[in-house]
Amino acid sequence: MNGPSLNGFLWFLRNIAGIDDTILPDDAPVIQFAYNFSINTVSDLLFVIPQTPGEFLYDTAVYNLATHMVLVYGTDATNTSTQYPEFFAQVQQKYQLKAFVPGVVQSAGDESTNSTLVVPDAFKGLTIANLSQLKTPYGQTYLSIVQDLGSISLTGIA
Repeated sequence: MNGPSLNGFLWFLRNIAGIDDTILPDDAPVIQFAYNFSINTVSDLLFVIPQTPGEFLYDTAVYNLATHMVLVYGTDATNTSTQYPEFFAQVQQKYQLKAFVPGVVQSAGDESTNSTLVVPDAFKGLTIANLSQLKTPYGQTYLSIVQDLGSISLTGIA
């Protein structure tokens, strides 16, 4: 079992997420924090899937959850010479990562229009952390992997 690694996560950040070292240096504490959080959160039950798909899904879940955490907790360098001085502030604003969302909208309307969405049963068990994860593409990918294997919980699969 090879599994994910900090070097693998750095590669993912640089090549998949497009967060280069001018935005976030390799030794930024948020990288280690996000990686450790993800390793301790993503259920290793993903390895139950036979052969390579299980390892691939586990690695993918860890790296996507860790990237979500970097986007949530990343801070911009105080050095204004960086090429992207407000990268994290802009990402956090775009995805409203600092805004509380207590649930999923089921119905909305005014005098002339109404709209109702069916809330899937899987959404009814989402934690506050899961609701936050729905805000970024990386959090969504993580949730889609663990949801396919069972009900979502903070520790992966329940």
